[in-house]
Amino acid sequence: MNIAIYGRNFGSSFSGMLIQLFEELKQKDVDIYIDKDFNDFITSKVFYHPEVKGVFEKELPNEIKFDFFLSIGGDGTFLESATIVRDREIPILGFNTGRLGFLSYVNSNNLIWALKQLLSGEYTLDKRMLLEVTCDEEFYGKNNFCLNEFALQKKSRLNMIKLKVYANDNYINTYWSDGLIISTPTGSTAYSLSCGGPIVAPHSDVLVITPIANHNLTVRPLVVSADSEIKIMIESNNDKVLASLDYRAHSIKKSNEITINKAKFNINFVNLFENTYFSTLRSKLMWGTDLRN
Repeated sequence: MNIAIYGRNFGSSFSGMLIQLFEELKQKDVDIYIDKDFNDFITSKVFYHPEVKGVFEKELPNEIKFDFFLSIGGDGTFLESATIVRDREIPILGFNTGRLGFLSYVNSNNLIWALKQLLSGEYTLDKRMLLEVTCDEEFYGKNNFCLNEFALQKKSRLNMIKLKVYANDNYINTYWSDGLIISTPTGSTAYSLSCGGPIVAPHSDVLVITPIANHNLTVRPLVVSADSEIKIMIESNNDKVLASLDYRAHSIKKSNEITINKAKFNINFVNLFENTYFSTLRSKLMWGTDLRN
């Protein structure tokens, strides 16, 4: 069995659990491939030398068939992991060393149990939709996709930006705002939620269009079919606008036309628990604090 591991730096409280994870994989005769920067962090800061088959640098070797991809960090790390996995359909499991963790839901309390469940095949896979973004200015390179959201934001604190939006060539609205978010169901609990967007169950076949601080208060978030082709015309007075695909941000010029479609591939999200999504909502958003429940 081949497993790839990617992670970010973490605090000392997680060090013991990380060592347990590697030792558990070692006992199961798993071949481990690890991100070079993460491996350097473990050896220099945790003072532990994991036994690995090989290392990679932001890109997995094509000649190896990986059974799983382990993301160790928070939701941001999970998004980076999705960029590394791309369209190879390798199941991703997120281990949370951070705070909230909607995507990286395995924590220190259930880490070893979760790993045993994974290796014994006691899991299901959720296919998560991604967005594919195209533009006449190729600011994205080969990674023109995102798992959570695509966002356009103003770069200046002083001026709003003007964005004209269409769905399947049908005019929706012109947004005078600080920006606009096009979110997947997975991303509905991220930036879109903080801007007043709805929570959408992950298997819903929809996209969410959420304005950021819109100047017209009657303009609200809008849910459209995931089969819609979204076009955005940038008509900002600013010279440049900040465009972001999940954690990757780029400056682009005004007058660009941007097209957003549902990507042709999915990310395989490892689900170890029954009703993981709604139990995570109750836990992370503290819905269960009502004593009547």
